[in-house]
Amino acid sequence: MAKTLISEMLPNQEVASSFVVEEKQLRVARNGTPFLTLKLADKSGQITGRIWERAEEWSRSIDAKSVVFVRGRSELFREELQLQIDEIAPVPLVDIDRADFLPVCPRSVEALLEKLKELAATIKKGPLQRLTRQILSDTHLMDRFKAAPAAKSMHHAYLGGLIEHTVAVTELVSSIAAFYPDLNRDLLVIGAILHDIGKVDEFTYDLCIDYSPSGRLLGHMVLGVQILDEKIRSLRSFPSEEALLLSHLILSHHGEVEMGAVRVPMTREAFALHFADDLDAKMNSLTRILADCKQGDEAWTPYQPLFERFFFRGFPVPAASLTLTGSPNDKEQGIQLNLWSTRKRQEDSA
Repeated sequence: MAKTLISEMLPNQEVASSFVVEEKQLRVARNGTPFLTLKLADKSGQITGRIWERAEEWSRSIDAKSVVFVRGRSELFREELQLQIDEIAPVPLVDIDRADFLPVCPRSVEALLEKLKELAATIKKGPLQRLTRQILSDTHLMDRFKAAPAAKSMHHAYLGGLIEHTVAVTELVSSIAAFYPDLNRDLLVIGAILHDIGKVDEFTYDLCIDYSPSGRLLGHMVLGVQILDEKIRSLRSFPSEEALLLSHLILSHHGEVEMGAVRVPMTREAFALHFADDLDAKMNSLTRILADCKQGDEAWTPYQPLFERFFFRGFPVPAASLTLTGSPNDKEQGIQLNLWSTRKRQEDSA
């Protein structure tokens, strides 16, 4: 049976497909009835599934981070698409294709790595040049860097997301440095390349994206400084002042302690890196939110708790702007209404 992707599901649709169980939780309804809540995922997204019959039994037999085959029906609940599960069964790992369950960067990671090398080649100062070459020539590190996601769920949460996000942030800080010439451009560019390098160790991504033990216990900023220190030790006479400033860039790029920063930004370069990182992360998140046409209505998204607001998708296409395609000689074949051309042009120009 062909797989039903989560991104293609519509309300009131019969579903029979396989998914990864990212999380499970046995809960109790107000009337005392136990039910099982599952966070199900595939390469296209996530959906909440609920089991009401034999919930306690299934909670014991279904493991998190496993693959299950599900039969059920999709429905809207509080503007969120959910899956009411009637049947569920474990699927042996030998019978699955992992490519069905992990989302992948829409861009070529090899091309992104070449772009990152081009940006790194613009660094002029000798010690920073040597450090950058030492990092980018480490094939084992770069293989993990190309494969890793940039987050579990919020932004660039797919294989290859880390390098895509890193290239975007590096391009942003390069432009910022051109606008503010007092910034130390070389330091800022290598800081952008390194700011999330610890995510190669922060996440696991076999069947689903999750945190590794070191990711939970230390976090990617501390892990990133460890990688930086290792690379600096392999170089001869690297300036201690620049090592300190690079560590600060990594540890402060989240901007606020409440947002996970180990230290708040205390240099101009740290401020610039923080805002570039935050901008690219938010733009990627908004792209995903706005593209989800199954949620909300045509003009507005549902309320987004993370951002504490609704987002405007755009004005509806006026009826007068709808065009007819075809010629007067097409009478025998009929006339086709081109309902999507105007909206498509608006989306393409956004």
